[in-house]
Amino acid sequence: MELQQLRYFIAVAETEHVGHAAERLHISQSPLSRQIRLLEAQLGLQLFERVKQRVRLTPAGREFLVEARDLLAQASRVEERAREVGRGDMCSVSIGYCEGVVHNGRLPAALRRFRTAYPRARLKLAAMRSGEQTEALERSVIDVAFVYNPSHRSELLASRLLTSEPFVLAMADDHPLARKKAVTARDLDGAPWIAMPKENNPAARERFLAACKGAGFAPDIQFEVAQVANTLGLVSAGLGFAAMQASMQRMNPPGVVFKKLDWLPLTVDVHVMWRARAQSAGVRHFLDALEWPVNAKTEEALAI
Repeated sequence: MELQQLRYFIAVAETEHVGHAAERLHISQSPLSRQIRLLEAQLGLQLFERVKQRVRLTPAGREFLVEARDLLAQASRVEERAREVGRGDMCSVSIGYCEGVVHNGRLPAALRRFRTAYPRARLKLAAMRSGEQTEALERSVIDVAFVYNPSHRSELLASRLLTSEPFVLAMADDHPLARKKAVTARDLDGAPWIAMPKENNPAARERFLAACKGAGFAPDIQFEVAQVANTLGLVSAGLGFAAMQASMQRMNPPGVVFKKLDWLPLTVDVHVMWRARAQSAGVRHFLDALEWPVNAKTEEALAI
């Protein structure tokens, strides 16, 4: 039994005339009669009784009419939902993200634009480390990842640079250096520092130390703190300096001042990653909602 047969049956039932039903359906009368007979044979039921020039539903036909209308209505809902999913109007997008993309405002802004354009879409958010996001993306646990420098390459993934920010120096507002217009590398040599735990991102720690050495100073990392808010709290207590992305200045934390580190050759880069193949409409729409830098290029990662 096919949905088209149900449509034919309903048309005949509503018009009580095969010829009139054929005109409504824009088909000839002969194939319509043939489909009704085939449907009755498939069901093992007599759906109509012939009375002169008209056809009328049998008791079994009246019961079947109710079920046929319900089935067609359900099929229509399923079809419309599939179209909505295909267009991205009703979809589910799972997003993994690093802390930096929240602080610089790019992720919140994209979420706002996406939600405005597709209010029926379902969003799932998970704060994850960059390595965890890459693995989750490969396993299809998440659809989009916001990571610091991508470490693992796969032919199934594509990536694109979203933001690149310079570092700034955070210090207590009553520190002697807070009164200086500019801070030099000599000012920071051997001073106590607060940093993210090394095990969170060993490569980032190595890049930071190498940049400091190249600039001519060695930080004395005395405290390791995972949360940026806690780091700023220790900075305000005068326990040490901290280097962080420039957009953190927007938080305007009490007891903390920021100084430029233009001479430090280091940036906080955030990349967006997604599966290069089998993208859903929802993922495409979300990627469109991001504000990409001018001339940003998509790179399909190659297997190593």
